[in-house]
Amino acid sequence: MKKRRRKQKFDKQMQKKLLGVFAFVLLVLVILNLRIAYINIKSGDKYAKQVLSQKEYDSRSIPYRRGEIRDRNGNVLARSEKVYTVILDCKAVNEKEAYLEPTVKALAASFGLDETELRSLITAEATRNSQYQILKKKVTQEEKDAYETSISTSGEDLTEKEIAERQNVQGIWFEENYVREYPMKSLASTVVGFSNDLSDGIVGLESYYTDVLNGVNGREFGYLNEDSELQRTVIEPENGYSLVSTLDVNIQQIVEKYIKQLDEELSDGPNQELNGHGAKNIAVIVMNPKTGEIYAMATNHSYDLSDPYDVSSWYEEKDLETLTDEEKAEVYNDLWSNFCVSYAFEPGSTFKPITVSSAIETGSIDPDDTFYCDGYEFITDTRINCDNVNGHGMETVREAIQNSCNDALMQIGYQLGVEKFCKYQRLFNFGSRTGIDLPNENIGSLYSTENMHEVELATNTFGQGFTCTMIQEAAAFCAVVNGGYYYQPHMVKQILNDQGGVVKTNDPILLRQPISASTSKVLQEALEMGVLYGTGRKAWVPGYRVGGKTGTAEKINPENGQRWQGRYIVSFIGAAPINDPEVMIYSVVDEPNVDDQTQGGYPHVMSRKILMEILPYLNIPVTEEYTDEELADHGITREEAEAGRITETETPETDEDGNVIQSADSQVADNPNISNPPAEKTEEEQQEGVPDNAGITREDLGEE
Repeated sequence: MKKRRRKQKFDKQMQKKLLGVFAFVLLVLVILNLRIAYINIKSGDKYAKQVLSQKEYDSRSIPYRRGEIRDRNGNVLARSEKVYTVILDCKAVNEKEAYLEPTVKALAASFGLDETELRSLITAEATRNSQYQILKKKVTQEEKDAYETSISTSGEDLTEKEIAERQNVQGIWFEENYVREYPMKSLASTVVGFSNDLSDGIVGLESYYTDVLNGVNGREFGYLNEDSELQRTVIEPENGYSLVSTLDVNIQQIVEKYIKQLDEELSDGPNQELNGHGAKNIAVIVMNPKTGEIYAMATNHSYDLSDPYDVSSWYEEKDLETLTDEEKAEVYNDLWSNFCVSYAFEPGSTFKPITVSSAIETGSIDPDDTFYCDGYEFITDTRINCDNVNGHGMETVREAIQNSCNDALMQIGYQLGVEKFCKYQRLFNFGSRTGIDLPNENIGSLYSTENMHEVELATNTFGQGFTCTMIQEAAAFCAVVNGGYYYQPHMVKQILNDQGGVVKTNDPILLRQPISASTSKVLQEALEMGVLYGTGRKAWVPGYRVGGKTGTAEKINPENGQRWQGRYIVSFIGAAPINDPEVMIYSVVDEPNVDDQTQGGYPHVMSRKILMEILPYLNIPVTEEYTDEELADHGITREEAEAGRITETETPETDEDGNVIQSADSQVADNPNISNPPAEKTEEEQQEGVPDNAGITREDLGEE
């Protein structure tokens, strides 16, 4: 008889044991997951970098390239070049003793690093397990390629020992980035500006268009699929857009050459505070009066865009050491600011053409009217002198401009009246931003119809008692001489994508026509008389019809608000050919470093020298005869007058793109008893009711 097998019961004791084992396993899994989560949060990036360097399971950012800034002919003013940062994974090197020496020698040979310091870094207790040590920044593509070639095991007749040594180079990898370069160093520095290492524009076009120049970083992801195969997903970066500016490098170089020449010529003057400079500010704008395009804009405060914190040309090192951080910031801002758009001053007699054109346009005077100058006018109980205290006698309207007669201008202003005068100041865009695409544009300060009285009207007619910027005066003068059309000045012609396609074209913007063509014609004639026979004779350019106006304005002492004895801003503004203007030039010298700042005609002569070079360069032919006596009277040799000149029958030499190939009087101040300008507006008040000046974004662009 078979024995029956006894059934084993799954009793409660066994259930408890099984539950205990299950709970223990579950607890271990929870602890393990928590530990993994902790490691991922605390050290995930560190381990990821190790994986990237050794296993190529990437998840890395791919930086975009910031767009270029070019001149109108394609010359590069700012660009971004790819560079690399050398990273060392010390832990990877320490995995085998055989890795140490080959890795150290490879780094030393390729990147010029010190072998002793490398060994110390790799083996030191504090860093031996580090997986992210930065060894060198801004390594070029050529240096990186040379390193990779030096450790390659293919394509060469290598011994087994050499191959083994190269294979033992471990733990070295690269992060890519871009650095901003400025190939032309200080050229057009106050216009181009610069950006920091984070691709934030600080000043100039780099600041105004920073969002347009910037792009979006890409991303590369690496992972293992279900079959343990390495897969990659790459999201390419969106590179920034490039700017084609209105600047012409050749014209900019000519302008900066003569600014530097004047700065050096007057550097030994009596004002030692200028630290060897010829004036507090020397500035020039050259623009196309028919489009508002700026060909050149420069000051004597240029600086190396690759080293913008070098202020040694204006400040001694010992002086800088005594400054607080706040004072140093002010020093840098002074150097980086653009005098042409950010500094408001009284324009002086360069404003007279605006007054006269406004009076003719409104019918307040007739172009053939005459005015008698006896050397002064009594306005209420205030005597305001003309620059010629003996009087100019009877003058026509044109002669009043030619002679820069304050007396006649005050009479014209009286007939124009406060209401119309203020209206036309606004029509010519004084008291408002021009809208130029540069940051920190100042709007100046004007009287209104409510606070302008007889004395203020009288002095405002000849450009004192209110303030404006160079770009405001330049744009208004262009409207006076170009047929009456006010164009918005601008610095950028086109915006391109990274393939060279046009994203946006900035066509000339005609804002208004404050005066008629017939009024403009009268002013053209008057301004030409001023250069041929009047105060602007030193700006005469042989062979060309040039018209222009001089200006001299006594400054105000900011400490007491009174007129500053002996401190002047002298200027010249002109156009050529005046009967059909192609070029406008505005030159300003702020406190020339000489004993008598009203004498010398410095801006007039500088303007003439600049025009003598840029007019032939722009293919503008000679139309006027001139004699040796006229040349001698202006201190010009015939060789200088004819250098690079073309006549209407000559064809200039051009490149394949059609671009012309370039071969390499004292004035009395407008300073009678005059009222001061209104108080400067606060930043908030300057923003009120005027276009935004903070720059544009990509959203502002419309794809073409």
